[in-house]
Amino acid sequence: MHGRLKLRPPDAARRRQREEKLRHYREAMDALLGELGVPPAQVLSLTGSVLAANPDVGTCWNLRRRALAALGGDWVPSELSFVAQCLAVNPKSYGAWHQRRWALARPGAAAPPGGREELALCERLLGADPRNFHAWEHRRALAVQQDAEAELAFAGALLSRDFSNFSAWHHRLRLLAPARGQGTGTGTGTAGALPAPRLREELELVQNAVFTDPTDQSAWVYLRCILSRAPPPPRVICVHVDREDATLAVIFSRPVKVNPEHPELTATLDGSALPGPWRSAEGRPRPSHTWLCDLPAPPTESPAHLEVTWAPDSALREVTLHPGEDEAWWQEPIVERELFWPELGVADTQVLQEQVQMCQELLELEPQSRGCLLTLALLLAALEPRGRAREIREHLATLRDADPLRAGFVADVRSRFEAALAVLGAGEGLSLSNKGLTSVPLLERMSALTRLELPGNELRALPAALGTLRRLTELDLSGNHVTEVGAAPPLPRLRLLRLDRNPIGHAPALAPLAAWPRLALLGLADTPLGSAPGGPAQLAELLPGVDVTFS
Repeated sequence: MHGRLKLRPPDAARRRQREEKLRHYREAMDALLGELGVPPAQVLSLTGSVLAANPDVGTCWNLRRRALAALGGDWVPSELSFVAQCLAVNPKSYGAWHQRRWALARPGAAAPPGGREELALCERLLGADPRNFHAWEHRRALAVQQDAEAELAFAGALLSRDFSNFSAWHHRLRLLAPARGQGTGTGTGTAGALPAPRLREELELVQNAVFTDPTDQSAWVYLRCILSRAPPPPRVICVHVDREDATLAVIFSRPVKVNPEHPELTATLDGSALPGPWRSAEGRPRPSHTWLCDLPAPPTESPAHLEVTWAPDSALREVTLHPGEDEAWWQEPIVERELFWPELGVADTQVLQEQVQMCQELLELEPQSRGCLLTLALLLAALEPRGRAREIREHLATLRDADPLRAGFVADVRSRFEAALAVLGAGEGLSLSNKGLTSVPLLERMSALTRLELPGNELRALPAALGTLRRLTELDLSGNHVTEVGAAPPLPRLRLLRLDRNPIGHAPALAPLAAWPRLALLGLADTPLGSAPGGPAQLAELLPGVDVTFS
């Protein structure tokens, strides 16, 4: 038949050999499972005959460990030799690797972790398959006892043979992790930053790799990782107190998890600790940018002084709510680089400029290099976002065309860039109309907004982090692809919500809006719901206090 490989059936001798192996396997398993009180020595013999042919029989490894534990004497060397034979049959056998780690952990192991025999085994297996993740994890555990420079040389030797070895790049990055707490060479001693001489060596290695094969992604990923080794820790960037809502909101630079029983986040009102508990503004028990705490009624005739402390950074944030005010807030000044590439942390500007020059030189030779386009766009956004905005957009557009399978990822990168640019020039209102946004990042940096305009984008849902916008009174999502409100948390001050020209066809999709306490006007012009039979009437029942307009 066409399209099928013609396979020659096994000859009689091969067939008999297979049948004989199957018979021995069944007899051994029957003896192991069907009889009680088998002597440990016999268990070792039976399991050995099975595992030597098929190292993936987990039951045999379990029985073998039980038998070895019952034996006396120094059986570790012979067991390590047996496991090595099994790994020769299947180098990625989970059971065999687990057995090897178990044997090495036994007291009196002849080959302690970090021994030459173990390193030689890993090197031999990685020589046959450079991406054997079992061997890499085993070697990584051994590397704790080894000279880091020797291990870096080992990874470098593998990379010199094949720059696309993702596993070797990853091993190299993990080896450099203990450099945390060392200085950057400038005397700052920033945690996580590589010393300047080491960073130069790594950048030179990356440069050799990307000019050898600009289309390979592994070296580009490694470059972005070593430049992102010193991200700032999460910290409080905004505190908002609302008298009418009786809520204190604390907003962080990165999502954090606040333990309700032993919170690292504490707050006081006029010297008295607030009892809590803290709850996520997203309404789900997971890391969040915004955490809320209920307030007792603040005094109306004298200022109310609130202090917030986040234990990891121990900085004190203070807000004073004066008589006659409904709200008060404190917000940290924005650092441009944190908006565009927050993981860069305190990376030296000169180093980043050198990487920009390297990318530009390579792009002249390989204008479709995906890793180069992405890295260059990120570097320019971190260094000169406003001055080179047009160039950044062009690089991202080229990247989208060069890598259509990752168009969604590129759109998210573009969304963050556009949002960051808008945040830099925002006051109490911000417009991101017709920017092609697929998401709305950096909402934690928009906490002071009272008006947010997002019409004409590619949004499919209300952002989950919308609860960060505690002061927002107007939100325009017209002309997107929103079909339902979903799990978006109620906004305490929102009065106007525009969802015109969105494919909303069912009134229950908007039922969660009934929990939004101040929502007064809802725009649904040119939506399927307006012409759906009984749609407007059903919506009026669900949202009795909201003025809904369909035109």
